[in-house]
Amino acid sequence: MNLRGLFEHLSTMAADPLLLAPLDDLALSEETVYALRAKNVLDVLLFRCTADLDKRGVAKTLGADSTVELLQSVQTPPAAAQRYVRVGRALSSVPSVAGYAVDGTLSGEHMDAIVKGLNHIDRRDPDLSESDRNDCVRGLLTEARVSTPAAVSRRAHEMAIALSPPDKEVPDAENDDLNEVSFGTGDDGRTHGTLDLDKTLGEKLSAALRPVAKPVPEPDGSPDPRSTPQRLSEALGKILDVFFAHQDRPTEGGVKPRVTMTVSAEQLLAFQMNGISGAKVPTATFEWTGPVSLPTAQMTVCDSVITKILLDNNAVPLDVGREFRTVTPAIRKALIARDKGCAFPGCGCPAGWTEAHHIKFWSHGGETSLANTVLLCRRHHNYIHHKGWTVFIGGDEAERSSTHVADGHPCFVKPGTTTPMRSHARRTLTNEPLAA
Repeated sequence: MNLRGLFEHLSTMAADPLLLAPLDDLALSEETVYALRAKNVLDVLLFRCTADLDKRGVAKTLGADSTVELLQSVQTPPAAAQRYVRVGRALSSVPSVAGYAVDGTLSGEHMDAIVKGLNHIDRRDPDLSESDRNDCVRGLLTEARVSTPAAVSRRAHEMAIALSPPDKEVPDAENDDLNEVSFGTGDDGRTHGTLDLDKTLGEKLSAALRPVAKPVPEPDGSPDPRSTPQRLSEALGKILDVFFAHQDRPTEGGVKPRVTMTVSAEQLLAFQMNGISGAKVPTATFEWTGPVSLPTAQMTVCDSVITKILLDNNAVPLDVGREFRTVTPAIRKALIARDKGCAFPGCGCPAGWTEAHHIKFWSHGGETSLANTVLLCRRHHNYIHHKGWTVFIGGDEAERSSTHVADGHPCFVKPGTTTPMRSHARRTLTNEPLAA
């Protein structure tokens, strides 16, 4: 049976709704194991096919720029396409890995972890002897047969450290040629990544993040509930915000990095009608990480450079609006004079680390004005959009509470309560109207 016949046979089996019905639990478990092993064997076959495609230059012949692009043209996910090419190219140099994999006990992910682990070891010690390298292959294979791909990767890093010559001219810890940063969007929609940095770059990263990641007490004075990793992640967001705020940042394709929201005329109407009974909520999508919820989309457009492109239902542009910053420099200066920094009670985050939030969302017709905006750090911006806090300017909605609220200053209401907490320049945790 050739591969086409095998494909048709497997397709027929997969489409049979009664295929698994006669099986008891034990038999079903065994069939599942065989299906997984068959998938692993097919991965080995795909690695070999991809390696030959790459060696023969078939992609160029068929009009694709690379073998990865050729695989993506048949709906192979980018990460999987890169894995097939990477492992396919490497298998000829590690035949023992391919030999162990033909029985289906090694997954494609395990084989990829072995290949990437060996690449890491080779980069750490280009003069590694053939004997030591073979020992590494055997060690990684042993790890792969009993553990996860992540464990294989950790084992490879341990081997690289152990085999690194002690008399190197530049120690590994200080060698920027070994630096690696990788990140991507996982199946859960979140971005996952790893860092492997030399001492100098690591020191720069720590010096930039640590001061911005200091604990901030809650409005009632209780300790900051965030863990150190959570505070460091928010600090990274603040540093990126500062980068995007700089006018001299590098461009991509002739334009500066930006958030662009493109909707059809029908979707735009639905977005404007959000909150009205029966209205459908449209989907907002980031360029790199995919769809996001409506609250996140609203938070993103609060203080961003926006390019508005109106499309008809056939995705043909109807009108391209004029690019503008939602909060002008003049309004931001006034916000800094009024709020001093993040206006959330008790925060104290400096103005340079804040975003301008539209109290009445821009998508709901809110104006870009001093009376409709407030400065918030990323953490407390998230409180408004995702955690149920509300904010208003005192004097406009003072009737919401019997507590006196001074005119013109931001006031915050905790979820489940009605008493506003006024923001003060000194960041005092008090509702007293005369507090400075």
